[in-house]
Amino acid sequence: MVEKRRDSGSFGKGSSWGPQNMSGRTFGGRYRLQNIVGTGGSGSVYLAIDLSLNRQVAVKILHTKLAQYPGFIERFKTEAKISASLTSSHTVRVFDWGVDEQAYLVTEYLGGGSLRSILDSGRTLSPSQILQITLEACRALDHAHAQGIIHRDLKPANLLFGQDGHLRIADFGLAAALADATQAEISNSGPQLDELGGLRGYVGTARYASPEQASGLTLGVKSDIYSLALCIVEACTGHLPFVENTVIGTLRAREGQNVPIPESLGALSPVVQRAGSANAEERPTAGELGKMLIDVASEMSRPEPLPFVGPGEIGAAPLSGEEPLVSQSISSPPDLPTERIETVAVGSEPKRAESAKPSRRRLVNAVLASLLVVGVTAIGAFLWEATKTESRTLPQLVGSSGDSARELIVALGWSVEERFDRLDNTVEGEVLATEPIGGTALEENETVVLVISLGAERVQIPIDLVGKSLQGAEILIQSAGLKVGEISYAYSETFAAGMIVNVLAPMTELPLGGSVDLLVSDGRVPVVIPIGLEGRGVSEVEAALETLGLIARRIGVRDEFVPKGYVVAFEPPSQSYVRGGSEVEILVSTGPEPRSIPDVIGLSVDAAESRLAAAGFRSVAVDGPSSGLITRQEPPGTALGLPETPIELISG
Repeated sequence: MVEKRRDSGSFGKGSSWGPQNMSGRTFGGRYRLQNIVGTGGSGSVYLAIDLSLNRQVAVKILHTKLAQYPGFIERFKTEAKISASLTSSHTVRVFDWGVDEQAYLVTEYLGGGSLRSILDSGRTLSPSQILQITLEACRALDHAHAQGIIHRDLKPANLLFGQDGHLRIADFGLAAALADATQAEISNSGPQLDELGGLRGYVGTARYASPEQASGLTLGVKSDIYSLALCIVEACTGHLPFVENTVIGTLRAREGQNVPIPESLGALSPVVQRAGSANAEERPTAGELGKMLIDVASEMSRPEPLPFVGPGEIGAAPLSGEEPLVSQSISSPPDLPTERIETVAVGSEPKRAESAKPSRRRLVNAVLASLLVVGVTAIGAFLWEATKTESRTLPQLVGSSGDSARELIVALGWSVEERFDRLDNTVEGEVLATEPIGGTALEENETVVLVISLGAERVQIPIDLVGKSLQGAEILIQSAGLKVGEISYAYSETFAAGMIVNVLAPMTELPLGGSVDLLVSDGRVPVVIPIGLEGRGVSEVEAALETLGLIARRIGVRDEFVPKGYVVAFEPPSQSYVRGGSEVEILVSTGPEPRSIPDVIGLSVDAAESRLAAAGFRSVAVDGPSSGLITRQEPPGTALGLPETPIELISG
């Protein structure tokens, strides 16, 4: 088991944001890096080979300095697990994550580049093409938002295209982890720029920030919708609104500003106008936006094939005047099919599909609506292209999910036969093989066999771990055929120290022998016993401690100077840190100790008063001449009394 506690360290000397070419290096003992396919503000992306499964993957290597921010690694791993839990066919699948000197994230490899690479080639998209990719983006966002996950950094560089021609959104959760890291560097002197030209402590890329992000307000799911509207406008015009020469200037330019809508968006204009409202409450949700797009689909012409430009930039795009950290490489990996992707060289003219007259086709509306509702992944040009040719090429489906592969095959006009095999080191539902293999030309109505993994032998994670002691949880986990993985600690107001707060697993089952990561309570948040409560009434002090979540226990003590019922001191003393819910001893004065009253009969008045004062009695009255001798006293000598006990002396 690996135990992690909160990091209190600081930046190491000599750390750097700068990328370096690590082609040929193996990360995590299994991912051999090949060539760089993209770079951005958070790191570099490599095409890599998974040596264990012999498949191509994308590995994002985060900048070295990020790992040195306090708490970044823990937050990065948490966000990676959240991203891995997303199951939409329009989110980039996360396979693995870890730290090998640098933090890295392993995802599926998508060979179609990004919207950023299309725009960087000098190309724009038609309204119909925008409708196609925006619908798919809405699918991904609707799925993530339903789970309470906000992207926070939606931009063209994170809108990627697979070999099947469909859009997938990347980097869910990464913006939040990066924000937590840079927050540690915020100065009290006001906004600062970091090494990447971004605003310290700022979530996401400034050029695509919503007005509430620019104002530093709490983000909601509709912040992603505004960013999507900016992406749509840029995809249509090639230009992004509100861009200034500085990060701060860019952020301030959009405060309270609606996204300007170009006339060239046509029927999409009112839809995008809603999405780009400066008022978050006026924006639709991702699901509502998808339905609005479907409503106008009948007014749109059939889209041309998207002008893919290969693997483009992945990560934050630089502001005006900033240079990329490294030059991009758009070299294509070997042995990847390109039949369904029209890849064009930068600067060349895109191939145009056969023209199609605009029509108000109810069929288009019905198809698009069913795609959004029931979750079919084959959408847009793929379906339309499927009706134009008698024979088509079977895409490479190995490594994809069985559900998406099945839906795509049916959409292309073929039949599906499924076989299942259990194989270690594979994900349940993953396509292991196809018959025939990818790249084969098939006629309509032919049958494609999908060999789908049942995964390794899987066991149920015990359901009653939360609230158990760490020792008790370990026993249950081991009894289930699993092992305890990484243990993280966090303060908890609900669970006592050493109790399980949460099970950090994206699923309820794991392969036999798999690791279960646990979040363990480190007790309640420490609080400090305030100063200034000594000498106050015990009821007032008890109320103050209760407000802090502490339990007061009275202990009576004799005190010569503190009145009865008032607090003398605390144990632990004032300014000490104690756990919330801890017991604090209140030392409460019971007054001074009773003492014997001296016998002063026969003494002069002056001598009598002096003796009584020396014994601690402060209330003495004399009746008679001051030059006489004491003939009587009340109370009598040897009686017990307190300092405030009144004593009457008679002189004669």
